[in-house]
Amino acid sequence: MVKVRLETSREHVAELARLRDPVGAVEELIWNSVDADAGYVVVTLERNDLGGVDRVRVQDDGSGMSAEHCEEYFRPIGASWKKRSQGSPVKKRALHGKNGRGRVRAFALGTQVRWTSVSDAFGGRQQLVIEADRRSMDEFDIGDPEPTDDPTGTLFEAFGGDEQLNLLADERARSSLTTAFATYLEKYPDVRIEYDGQDLDPAAEQSHVRDYVLPSPADWGGDPARLKVVEWRRSVTRALFLCDGEGMSRAQLKPGIQAPGFEFTAHLSWSGFDDVDSEDLAFTEWASHGPLAEVLAAARDQLKAHFRARVDERRREQVAEWRREGIYPYADNAASEKERAERETFDAVATTVFRHLPRSQGTRRTTFALLRSVLAHEPSDVLRIADDLFSLSKQERDELNRLLRRTTLSALIKASTAAANRIDFLAALEHLVFTPEAKRRVTERDELHRILDDQCWVFGEEYALHVSDRSLNVVLAEHCRLLGRDAPAPEPVLREDGRRGRVDLMLSRAARHRKGERHHLVVELKRPSVVLGVTEFGQINSYAEAVMSDDRFCEPAVTWDFWLVGNAMDRTLRQMAHQMDRVPGCAVSNPRFRIMVKTWGEIIEDCQERLRFHSAQLEYQSSTEHAMDYLVRNHGEAVAELVADGTVPSPRSVGVVDVTQ
Repeated sequence: MVKVRLETSREHVAELARLRDPVGAVEELIWNSVDADAGYVVVTLERNDLGGVDRVRVQDDGSGMSAEHCEEYFRPIGASWKKRSQGSPVKKRALHGKNGRGRVRAFALGTQVRWTSVSDAFGGRQQLVIEADRRSMDEFDIGDPEPTDDPTGTLFEAFGGDEQLNLLADERARSSLTTAFATYLEKYPDVRIEYDGQDLDPAAEQSHVRDYVLPSPADWGGDPARLKVVEWRRSVTRALFLCDGEGMSRAQLKPGIQAPGFEFTAHLSWSGFDDVDSEDLAFTEWASHGPLAEVLAAARDQLKAHFRARVDERRREQVAEWRREGIYPYADNAASEKERAERETFDAVATTVFRHLPRSQGTRRTTFALLRSVLAHEPSDVLRIADDLFSLSKQERDELNRLLRRTTLSALIKASTAAANRIDFLAALEHLVFTPEAKRRVTERDELHRILDDQCWVFGEEYALHVSDRSLNVVLAEHCRLLGRDAPAPEPVLREDGRRGRVDLMLSRAARHRKGERHHLVVELKRPSVVLGVTEFGQINSYAEAVMSDDRFCEPAVTWDFWLVGNAMDRTLRQMAHQMDRVPGCAVSNPRFRIMVKTWGEIIEDCQERLRFHSAQLEYQSSTEHAMDYLVRNHGEAVAELVADGTVPSPRSVGVVDVTQ
């Protein structure tokens, strides 16, 4: 038996695993299957007695993994064999994954994972078993090859999954996978992917598809970029996929436009993406100039033009149907410019309110006649009347009336604005901590700390900020105040080496179910360019020791968390923070306190998960312009220098597509 330890490159294993994204993990495993020439891939969700998903299997009939190449498959991250290959091993299909991360993503499906793979080898077929455990995600046990008569292919199994696996049974999971593999299944119709008992069938789910050829960037001598816009019959996560010249998805961005009433994905294919690392492609939208920025801007301009045209097409189709039904209030062609303008206004208003009208043709005919009369005699009132009469169904009006008896319309607007602002803030925070230019430039004290002062919801909705950038003595004083105790003795709170500590943020919350109990959270921020290690851990540990060893902090009803937050951590600290008997990230566990090591990737992903419902209900996706506008408008002083040197792009006017539903 061989024990293989992963060799990490720029990304660390724990971050790459994305344990809260089981759908993405299944997607990566399917890509691995089709990249191994599988013609048939079956994803099986095994359910427990309560109907919840507790195991996942992914089986394919591909070429399998041979013993001689298995170490190469599992050892490096960021250096997959696919980067050196011109196509899949036998059928020479275009390859999707080239960063060697799929086997790490598998840990999102269970605490234990296993691959059983059969491949053709010299002297006959061989079976190989590879096993790994989430407690040591950088180690894979590769068994000795054994002879077998089974057909070639790979079976992946995950065990010990948690309730997050139930996301896989949601219809949105199927929709996500359908959109992800749409272009691949179109390119290779002989490939079949079965998910939870039913084939993925993108063609049956698509309502409208259109292709565009985009203008090439200056000095580009290759083939022009192509944009495919796919509209779907059911709700999907809107996305702009960046694809290589073969049409294989390399990165996923937000579309960057608003198109209410349309469920769509866009696929931008260009050979200029071929040699760009997927991680760098993910930050293409932050580039202010260059070929990548030009192609992306051209794609988004074409998206806006596409949906403007689609609104007109939908309107013409609807009007044609009304003519066939005999309920359209205009008979012949417009006799004058005034009547033409009146008809255009009628079409725009009528197609907007149509879905709120009763199904009776007689009622619709009467309503349209009334609307025409209003346009002819009181055109200035048409929008007010349309809003009063048509914009809400009876059920919607009743629901709004019930809601307004409990709160005010202004409160509803404030709530929607607050949710949108949080979505924009997370997009801005992603830019500050992840984009290469910002990572090198952003500091914890001048930028991150000042920005997060009034955004403590990032660390948990239940917390309130009590101390910001102050000494441990101030933390002690606030601790006593919250407990209603007298002011503490004036002697300083000292770290073990005799120095005074200065904490970035101290947050606190009262226990929800046990009166008198309280929990404090101390957050130590590190700039994005710092790789967290023993030195940084020693600092947060010294704060914890200073607090726990000072009798003035002693209070049985109070517990503490100390968080060390950064972009990445070295191997030693990662092993400390991922131990078998503790929650992920917990480096020290004590009845009175814990020390947690958190990455910005984990924190932002948690926040996005909490906001996912609001984003869907508001039909809102933040764009670069939205995020930068929010950041500059609300934290202008903190990011003034970053804006001045171009690290933070200046906000620009946002193009909004006005699409009627």
